[in-house]
Amino acid sequence: MDNKLSDLKNLKANLKGNRFHTKKSLGQNFLVNEVIAINIVEGADLNPEDVVLEIGPGVGSLTRYIAPKVAKLIVVELDSKAIPILNKNTKEFTNIEIINKDILKVDLNEYFKNNPRGIKVVANLPYYITSPILMYLLKNEVDIESITVMVQKEVGERLLAEAGNKSYGILTLAVGYYATVEKIVDVPKENFHPVPKVDSMVVKLTIKARDKRLEKNEEVAFFQLIKAAFNTRRKNLVNSLAPLFFGDKNQVKSFLAKVDIDGNRRGETLSIEEYFRLSKVRSSENGFNSI
Repeated sequence: MDNKLSDLKNLKANLKGNRFHTKKSLGQNFLVNEVIAINIVEGADLNPEDVVLEIGPGVGSLTRYIAPKVAKLIVVELDSKAIPILNKNTKEFTNIEIINKDILKVDLNEYFKNNPRGIKVVANLPYYITSPILMYLLKNEVDIESITVMVQKEVGERLLAEAGNKSYGILTLAVGYYATVEKIVDVPKENFHPVPKVDSMVVKLTIKARDKRLEKNEEVAFFQLIKAAFNTRRKNLVNSLAPLFFGDKNQVKSFLAKVDIDGNRRGETLSIEEYFRLSKVRSSENGFNSI
């Protein structure tokens, strides 16, 4: 690919020639390693029939690797000053549609409602808003097949964590409810311009079929339970879940006994399957509030 924007010298020349200055407030750190760009595209398992959503393309460093692989690429970029450069850097591709909006304010149904198959998402997310964007995508009614995303390494470790690990928490379980997570590649901070303060990781979220999830009331109970369990992470379950039972610890003990879980355990030791079991029982109890 000519004039690779994944090459630091070329990227700097492109930014300078277009009088573009990266904005720290928008988390703009552009990838300057072609091998990693190729790893991302290969990890996303793109093919010629795919419709892809790229979030945060910046000036198109990764976009130029995605576009030749897919049928259609819709990119969402918040920075209006990046749009003219993005257009210029991707002008040879006829399958790209550029949207200048905040991804959290984009109605995905408007762009993907007639798509015959699940869309694939590829993104180098701004680290300050990673979790809200992931949950927005996961909760969206649009049929998403997978999300291949660059995240801060610490966030990647949280997504991959197993029960009992210090990184295991609400994000692990919330994302794990909707998707299975696998690591694609570690990305040291030196592979970006400007160089950020932290290392990164590319992970792939493969969305679970809806029949692998809980019923609506059970789902509500699941998110209530994990929030309560980790709001007071160092407390045991009897104490951390007590607010859900109006402070009645005997009710908590009785509730946990129904699924044979020791109330002296902490929330961080429970697997997602154990939370599923608790959610099914909790949603069936009298007085359960699903609102």
